[in-house]
Amino acid sequence: MHGNELANGTWSYDGSLEGLVLLAHKAYTEGKAPEAVANALAEEGELFALLGPAPFTPAAQYPSPLDFATAAEAAGSVLRAFSGELFDLVLRIWMSEESLESALLRLCAQAGIYGPDILADHRLEEVRALTRAAYKVTREIHRLEGLARFSPGPSGLFCAPLAPDANIAAALLPYFSRRFGSEDFAIVDVKRRIAFARQAGRFGSNSGDEALAYLPRPETARDEETELWRVYFKATENPARRNPDLQRRLMPTRYWRYLPEIAGP
Repeated sequence: MHGNELANGTWSYDGSLEGLVLLAHKAYTEGKAPEAVANALAEEGELFALLGPAPFTPAAQYPSPLDFATAAEAAGSVLRAFSGELFDLVLRIWMSEESLESALLRLCAQAGIYGPDILADHRLEEVRALTRAAYKVTREIHRLEGLARFSPGPSGLFCAPLAPDANIAAALLPYFSRRFGSEDFAIVDVKRRIAFARQAGRFGSNSGDEALAYLPRPETARDEETELWRVYFKATENPARRNPDLQRRLMPTRYWRYLPEIAGP
């Protein structure tokens, strides 16, 4: 099946995960995908870059943010019931930020027509492209589960600053919730200026300056815990087994800025 056989005008969304879930649900239930997906990125509360006359925009269909979120949750439940693999793919593609919305919606439409087995048909260009992007996201999540470094921040929480390629900070919360037990913590995506924190057992998120406020102050970057970690790392490292090429593959240099055992003096 070719994309033009599924074409259904131009759709748009606000760049949110909720919006993409609603579009994926629409494509799956209708068996139709858009000719184009316009990313309506949020800038100072305004939407721009909308393509075509009166495109379908999920956020505009609901009178309030609560209704929008409730509808997205219901749509996500339908997708999960149909195929957990398809729902996970929607999440991964949103996190990838690779502008693969059109390919994703075409695949959702085809899955609605032919069933979930089509997700494993690597003869389809959409499946190959989406699988590659989803794999990159999953690999980065697993990498940062091992490479996130926490140190005390001004709020009293242990905080891990990150600058991941994909928008994966929220996806790290389940892993570190298990690791920290009952202790609170924060994860800050410095590049996107967003933070996710668990305080008093409750999760919350912040953006902009409020997110960056969780970060340790520069003057406290050489705190006692960080120095102890550097000493431990140097004491356990075996110089004879040092392999810079392997280290760069497992710990890419773009992450080194936030690894005190490497970035530190």
